[in-house]
Amino acid sequence: MLARMDARLWLTAKGGEPRSFPLPSGRTAVGRDPEADICLDDDAVSWHHLEIECRGGVLMATDLDSRNGTALNGEPLDRPRRLRDGDTLVLGGHRLEVSDASRGQAGVTVPASTPSVDLTEEERATAAALVAPYRGEGAFAGRPATRAEIAATLHVSERTAQRRLDALAAKLDVGGDAGRERPRLIAARVIELGLDR
Repeated sequence: MLARMDARLWLTAKGGEPRSFPLPSGRTAVGRDPEADICLDDDAVSWHHLEIECRGGVLMATDLDSRNGTALNGEPLDRPRRLRDGDTLVLGGHRLEVSDASRGQAGVTVPASTPSVDLTEEERATAAALVAPYRGEGAFAGRPATRAEIAATLHVSERTAQRRLDALAAKLDVGGDAGRERPRLIAARVIELGLDR
């Protein structure tokens, strides 16, 4: 198994300074249990809440049937999911951001030097506004920005914001049949591809 000395979690609690924890090979337990590798003193966090495992150079996150659940990039962590650099986990009032500076290791996704989807300046601004609640310092939002929030950020009408979101969805292959989940799906693709950076 590959050692992942460069993989870390950045933990931020409301009103607190960020703290960094290494993610070594094997399992890292997160919860209220004082014996957990990362102990969180938060009543909204279960005793045994989350497990992050490094297998074959890949980081996997699993919610341990916690009472209040875990969000990964704003989506419920309802099954084991692979973690990538920049992914954000929210447990109660705590935000954990994955930092994985590894390059070229087997089983690791290596980001392209340029995004794989070519966006216009307007589309990139729309993408950044959409995912801003996930990226803000000390942010604990479990949702993407609303159309009204995007319009206010970009100083455009809501209709224009919607047209820009539609154009972004088309480029990211997010169909119109996604309904109310569409903004979350667009935001997940934006974060996955690093299009707001």
